[in-house]
Amino acid sequence: MTDATVSPSAAPVPSRSPESDKTQPLWYDPPRHPFWCLCFKALCMIAISKPSVDHWDDLINGQKKEEWVEHKKMVTDRLGNMNVTAGLVLTTSAVFISTQPPFQPLMPYASHGSYILQVSSFVAALISLMTGTSVLIIYDTCYGNADMKRILKSLKRSRLRLVCSLILMAYPSLALAVSTLALLTAVFIAGFTSDKLFVKILTAITYLTLVFLAVLAIYVFSAPWVECVLLHVAYQTKNDLGAISQ
Repeated sequence: MTDATVSPSAAPVPSRSPESDKTQPLWYDPPRHPFWCLCFKALCMIAISKPSVDHWDDLINGQKKEEWVEHKKMVTDRLGNMNVTAGLVLTTSAVFISTQPPFQPLMPYASHGSYILQVSSFVAALISLMTGTSVLIIYDTCYGNADMKRILKSLKRSRLRLVCSLILMAYPSLALAVSTLALLTAVFIAGFTSDKLFVKILTAITYLTLVFLAVLAIYVFSAPWVECVLLHVAYQTKNDLGAISQ
């Protein structure tokens, strides 16, 4: 086929090559700055349980159908489990809001600070349940259809629209995390303000255990940050060497 036979209106299909990896990133590639790279990967993990949206490109092109069908089932199952968890947190916070402590000096969870956090947890859990159900219905019914492919094609043309769509999909998880943290903080406030010493000791042990688990989680999941930093340093070093050689 010669160049004259190629239609000038045909859009070029992006393909990954060693040169394009380093010079012209594709629409689903994360930003090159280490901080924004970490934020983008974290947003993808929260929204779609993957560090990238490159599988959406396969969905647009009709490739790897079995893989994205399995991924769709995994995401919908996760959203369903998250809705169940949000319902449990919603019920628990509603019980705390609507009842008085049976023995006030033991666990004074009706204090002003604790009560405000309980209400915040209730509202955040309700938002998580509502948005999670909406995302589940839309994702389950539209994924793989022609409408979904048109939406994904629009995401290729705008990085802002891509980020906004990921935020919408991640919002139920973020709201559930805020709700859970608010409820835990309310319980910790009630435990530390108790008149009983053993309640304060149990609350401190629980708090330290959660802090220890958080440190372990940060250590385990810090690998993407290290990878982003190394990629950024390598990219900057290559640019500096290229500038020197010129």
